[in-house]
This record gives sequence, C-alpha cells and structure tokens, in this order.
Amino acid sequence: MDSRPHFTHGRRAASSIDRVSGEERYRSLVEAINDYAIFLLDADGYVATWNGGAERIKGYRPDEIIGRHFSVFYPPENVARGYPDEELARAAAHGRWEDEGWRLRKDGSRFWANVVITALRDKHGVLTGYAKITRDMTERRRHEERTQQSEERLRRLMDAVEDGIFMLDPQGHVTSWNAGATRLKGFGASEIIGQHFSRFYPMEDIVAGKPQAELAAAAAHGRTEDESWRLRKDGSRFWANVIITAVYGQHGELIGFAAVTRDMTERNELRQLQYASELAARIEAAREEEKKRIARELHDDLGQQLTALKMGLATVLADDSARAMQLRDAVDRAIVSVRRLAAGLRPAALDDLGLVPALEWLIDDFRRRSDLHVSLVTETQDVTFSEAASTALFRIVQESLSNAMRHALGATSVEVALICSASICDLKISDNGIAALAGGNDETEFRKEGPPPSGLAGIRDRVRRLGGTVTAGPDAAGGFTVHTSIPRYAVE
Repeated sequence: MDSRPHFTHGRRAASSIDRVSGEERYRSLVEAINDYAIFLLDADGYVATWNGGAERIKGYRPDEIIGRHFSVFYPPENVARGYPDEELARAAAHGRWEDEGWRLRKDGSRFWANVVITALRDKHGVLTGYAKITRDMTERRRHEERTQQSEERLRRLMDAVEDGIFMLDPQGHVTSWNAGATRLKGFGASEIIGQHFSRFYPMEDIVAGKPQAELAAAAAHGRTEDESWRLRKDGSRFWANVIITAVYGQHGELIGFAAVTRDMTERNELRQLQYASELAARIEAAREEEKKRIARELHDDLGQQLTALKMGLATVLADDSARAMQLRDAVDRAIVSVRRLAAGLRPAALDDLGLVPALEWLIDDFRRRSDLHVSLVTETQDVTFSEAASTALFRIVQESLSNAMRHALGATSVEVALICSASICDLKISDNGIAALAGGNDETEFRKEGPPPSGLAGIRDRVRRLGGTVTAGPDAAGGFTVHTSIPRYAVE
C-alpha cells in the first residue's frame, strides 16, 4: 500500500501547536487553501495527495481520486495525443512547467485552467514526483473572450466606417489605424503606425505649427474641430473635416487622442461652385443695373436734347421744304434710336397698344395686385402722343399707383384722369389716403409713415424735361394728389 502522506487523511502528532511539526503546519496550510487545487503526483503521474481546493475545483473527493492517473483531468483529445505525459517530461527536463488550457471536472464539464507542475527531487537529484497547482481561470477566460469579441466587433465597425479613424499617443504618433483611414489617406497600417500625424498636413501648416496647436487645443478643451486641406500618401490634397478628441486614463492623465477625418472635398467643391454661381449672378445683376442706369442717363440726357432740338427745328424750319422734312425725319429717327437704347425700361404695351390702352392695361394690373379701387378717365380726342410723352405719362401713372399702394395711409381708391385741351395735357392721380406731409416745400413732400415714395423725384424730372410742371400734396378732399401739366407741343 502507498505509504506516502495524504494531506486530507493526515493526523496531527500532538494536540498542542507547539509540538506540531513544520510538515504538519504546511499540510494544514495547503488543506485550507480553496482557490487553488494543490496536490502531489508520484513520478509516474498518479495522484498522491488532494487538498480542499482540488476537491472544490475538480469535484473529486480524496478517496475517489488518490491513486488515479492525473490524465483523468484532461480532455480526451489531449490524452489521445499524449499531452499529460508530455507536460511531466517538460517539468522533469526544466524543473517547472506552466500551461493554460481546458481541463475536466468529475462531471465532465470543462474549465479553463492555469497549471504549474514542479518536479520534486531528493537530495541525490532523483525524481521522486511532482507538485501540481491548478487555478480555475474560466471567468477570466470568459471576460477576455468577451473583451476580444467586443474589440473585434469594434474593429470591424471601425473598418466599415468610411471616415478615417485613428489613435495618437500624447506626442501625436499614430497608434491605431482603421480601414477607412487607409481608403482616405492611402497609408496602410504598417506604413503609418508609429509615424507622427503631421505627415497629413501641408508644409505651410507644418511651418505654422498647426499640428501641435491642434493637439494642444484638444488637450486644453477636450476637443477641437477644423476644416482645411490635408495630404494623402501620394501628396494630393483633399478638403477634410477633422475632429481631435483628448483621451484620458482612469486617473485623469492624458493617454492620447482620437482623430476622425472625413473627406469633404466634394461638398467643398459644390459650396465653391454655389458661391461662384451666386457671385456671378450678383455681378450679372450689377452689370444689368449699370446697363439700365446708362440707358436711363442716355434716354434722359440725349432724349431731352433731341426733343429740344425738334422743338427748335419746328420753329426754325416751319416751312414744308424737302430740307426741313429731311431734318425733322432725321431727328425723329435719332429720338427713336435713343429710346430703344432704354428698351428694358419701356413697357411693351406702349408699342403694342398706344398710351391710353396701355394705361387701361396698367390699371387692370394694379386692380389685380392690390385692394385699391382704381378708376381711369381720359379725354385725349385728336391728341397724338410722342414716344417721349407716352413713356413719361405711362411712368408717371405707374409710379404714382405704386406709391399709393405702398405708402398711402388708409387709402381705398385711386382716381386717374388724363385730360388734354388745346394747349395743355393735365394728368391727375388722386387717392383718398391721409395726406400727412413730411415737409413744407415741393421738393420734400411725401407721406410720413414708411419709406418715402421715391418715384416723386423721377416724376418731377420726367415732367420738367417735357417743359411741364408737377405738384404733389393734399387735395381739397383730404387725400393726396399728383398733378402734372404738359404743353401740347411737347406731347404731339
């Protein structure tokens, strides 16, 4: 029968602790340990002792396991390839062998074990057996697997993201690199990890110290964001949105930075195109406005001079000679040419309909666009309106109606009357709004509330160029009236 000591079956030599031997105290200590399976094997690998921790971890009572070969703790596939004996051989050769792997409990369930086998020799160096310590690491193994799975899922997620996501150490060296960063910047992970992230910046930014400034800003404020040019591996530039976030350890120490880079080149190009389009539209609008201004000046200045010339010729060249008629025709053609330079300012209705029908068309349009009741009275009989007079009268009515619609206080109706006598054409536009005035002279009369009716100045200029007069102000009915009188010779 095996005469070697069995820790669980041993008996104290005396009741007094003073007489307890060192071996007994050691045996008591081993038996009290429950977190580790501690037992001895003989030189052939058979179990010789068994502590309480071994019973708790593996499920065998001492009488069930002592005398059995320790290979009973190994999965069948390990036993089939001779791994238990291989472990003993390695321990015997090196004095100690440590391993982690699956082991079996009595009920056949598996647990992940950390195993240390130590060879035991007598004073002559003869192998007498092995001490084996086994620790159940299943929970740690599960935690590691969960962590590994979580990290793998995170890695796959990061690789699936189109944006470049990478980590930096506190000095700005790349420590991790996702597939999106490779797609975006062109560097493989092995090429860039360990390199300083300033490689992504144009030289002008490096000279200006921008990479270091961004890390300092992120460290100071927790996060920094920027949009500017970055470089790919091949040296090409792309417009990037970059967010750098400081990463801190458990004790608040800075351990690095997380950087997310997004390619915004296409959006930036669209934004630049949109800006260029808007700028071009503004330039074109300014150009058109300038053309209109020049046309107005040309219309006003040359038209006034040509009208005066025609009036002078009518006096000087009153005869019906061929020469006089040629001069009058030339002046008429010049006037028409000048008027046509201002084509954008002249309503087509005047050419198509004539003055009175054009006024009727204009008033119908205002009726549709406002709540004002607008009436028109005309007595022109045999009057033939010149182009200059038609344009001036049409514009006077148009601007007066616009002022009434925008500035008249409480107005509900507007009356337009064009009456031509043998010598004068009178045009009156009256509304029933409150005739409050801002000044007391003819040059500054306009409604108090809201912006001034800017058309009054234009009306005065048009009438005066035709040799007429204009007044604007309150009328007898308490409303507001614009009254113009134009000589017949300026009309026909």
